[in-house]
Order: sequence, then structure tokens, then C-alpha cells
Amino acid sequence: MAGRIRYDFMYRVGAPWETSAPRPELAELLAGGEISRPGRALDLGCGDGTQTVFLARQGFETTGVDFSPVALAKAREAAGRAGVEVDLVRADFTADRVDGVRGPYDLIVDYGSLDDAPPARRKVTAAHVAEWTRPGGLVLMWCFYNDIPWWRWERMRYPGRLRPGEERELYEEAFTIRRLAAPAAGSGSACFVLRRRA
Repeated sequence: MAGRIRYDFMYRVGAPWETSAPRPELAELLAGGEISRPGRALDLGCGDGTQTVFLARQGFETTGVDFSPVALAKAREAAGRAGVEVDLVRADFTADRVDGVRGPYDLIVDYGSLDDAPPARRKVTAAHVAEWTRPGGLVLMWCFYNDIPWWRWERMRYPGRLRPGEERELYEEAFTIRRLAAPAAGSGSACFVLRRRA
């Protein structure tokens, strides 16, 4: 509840990660043909809906899920402005049961959602992602990773990040995993492409 209130506030005043442009990794994988279309796509932690709307404009049947009603209202407005239909679901994807999200999906995008989940709930979230991804389907996951160079609090690690190897612990059983060249190692963030095994 406290987390949702915090996110509601940030979306009201303008969250620092909000952008009107699609994320470059997603756009490049689409342009290069690694992500095939059309298909069904899920935007995990969709926020203001920028990636949700972008995928819908690329021909995907797209669902965005977020627990912030403020974020979902912004996503709904963005979809209306773009003239696309998207399914927006208010839910906590770290919960044991997530009503309204129905796989399988050909593509799942996760920009900073898994790393923001409480560490004790990440296995549950990863299990949902594996369940929702069709065999051969793709997950694009961007996360804060390892030490964050701009985080300077002594004796306190940045809380919302994956530790090295955690992506394998969470996903290797169901996915092949490849780290993209950018963001570079040592930058404090990483982007992974996960392909669902048959």
C-alpha cells in the first residue's frame, strides 16, 4: 500500500522515468526483426503507457499492467491520443494471483519492474512471467544491476537492483538469457533478452 501511494504521487507530479519515446532497446529489437510481429504483448509495470502504446502502434494486441491507478489513467489518455486500443489492468504482479493478466504472450517488456519488486517476491514475479510467456516468446528486461555508480550512501546498497547472477537464478530454468551490450557493464544497469524454452 505504501509503495502504491508513493508511485501515485510520483505519477501525479511527473515520474523521472516518464518519456514520450519508446525505449531504444525495444525499438532496435523490433527494427532488427528479433521481435516478430504481430502478436500479443504485455507491458509489466506499464506506468504512463508509453511502451504499451508504442507496441499497440506496431500491431501488437497489448496489455499493460500496473498497480497505480494514476499511472493507468495516464496510460489510458495516451492510448486515446494515439488512437489505439490497449487492455489496461490494475494489479500487483508480485501477488500470488494476478487477475486480468491472461497469457500466453509473444512478448513481455519489463522496464524496471522486477528489480523494484521486494526481493522476497521476485521468484513469484518470475514464475508469473514464465507462465505468461509462450514457448519461443521473448522477454525484454531492463533493470538496475549490481552497484549503482551514482548511489553514494555509505554502507547502504541501492535497494531497487538485481545482484549479478540473480537473473539466472530467477529465469534460467525456463529461458535462455542474453545480456545486451548496452547499457554497458559497470553502468549500474543492464538489459537482458530472455527467450522462453519450449
